[in-house]
Amino acid sequence: MTSEPVDVLVIGAGLRGLAAGLRLLREQPTARLALVEKAPQPGGNTRTQRSNGFLCELGPFAFARTEVEPVCALLRHPPAVVEPLPSGSHGHLFLGDRLASIAVDPVPVSFRTGAEELVQACRRDLGTRLRLGRAATRIEPNGEAFVVTLGGEAPTHVAARRLVLALPVAAACGLLARFDPALADAASRLQTEPRGFAFFGGSTHEATQLRGYGVVPGDHLDTPLGEAIFCTEVFPGRALPGRFLVRCELVSAALACDDTAALAIAEVELRRWTGLEAHLGFTKLHRFALEVRDGAFVECRARLQGLSARLPGLSFA
Repeated sequence: MTSEPVDVLVIGAGLRGLAAGLRLLREQPTARLALVEKAPQPGGNTRTQRSNGFLCELGPFAFARTEVEPVCALLRHPPAVVEPLPSGSHGHLFLGDRLASIAVDPVPVSFRTGAEELVQACRRDLGTRLRLGRAATRIEPNGEAFVVTLGGEAPTHVAARRLVLALPVAAACGLLARFDPALADAASRLQTEPRGFAFFGGSTHEATQLRGYGVVPGDHLDTPLGEAIFCTEVFPGRALPGRFLVRCELVSAALACDDTAALAIAEVELRRWTGLEAHLGFTKLHRFALEVRDGAFVECRARLQGLSARLPGLSFA
C-alpha cells in the first residue's frame, strides 16, 4: 500500500468537482492538487451518448448560461456555447385536452457535441491531476491533515491538508459518519426515487406536431411523464439530417416494469400530449435515480455543513 501527500484533494469529479478543481488550480497554480473519481469517466450524470446517429443526453439536457460561464472562464480553451434554435424559444403546457404556449426562461444553452463537451474540456485542463476509477473508501484525521484511503488494485493512502467533497449527500455521509455519530442514522433514512429517460426518434417529415422546446404537464394532471423535450427543435446536430429526437422523463411509477413496457408507457403519453403519429424507428431507455429531498436529506445536509465548520480544511463543492 503506497502513500503520497497533496495540498488539496477533491473527491468526486462531477461538474461541481471539476469546477472546484479548476478554481483551485487557478487560485493556487503551484499547489499539489488531485481529484479522484470512482467512475471510469468524469462528469457524474453529465453524459452525452451517440446512438444510431442520435445524440442522447443522459443527464442535463441544457444549462442556464449563468451555470456554464463561470466554468468556461476557468478553462484555457473553453468549448463554444451553442444557443438554441429559434424554435426552442417557446414550449407548451399540456392541460389535458390542449397545449398552451409558454416561454422558455432562462434561455437554455449547450455545446456543439452535447453537454459532455464541457466535461471533456475540464478533463484536458486538469490532466494527470484527475484520477479515475479510484473510490475514496475511508477518511481519517491525522493532525492538521486528512488521510484518505483510495481503493483499487493498488490501495493508496493520500494525506491532504485540505479536503473538498463534491459528492451526493449519501456518499458524503458514508465517508464522514465517523466524525458525527448521528450522521449514520440520518443517512440510513435517505431515499432515492427511480427515474428514466425514454428517447424516441424517427423521420422529421412524419413529426410536424413536434414544434418548440417541448411539453410539460399541468400541475393538476396525473401522468407518468414529467416532461417531453423535442431535442432536435432546440439544438442543432442532435440527430442526422431528416431525423427527429424526443426525450421523455418517466417518473417512478412507470419504471416498475421492464424496459419495453416502460417505453410503451412513455410512447402512449407522448402521442396523447402531442398528437404524434410518426413511426418511431429509434427507442432507448436510460434509468437513473434521484435523491429524495425529504427531512432526512435536510438533516444530513445540515450535519455535513456542521462538520465543515468543526473540521478545519474540510469543505463541500
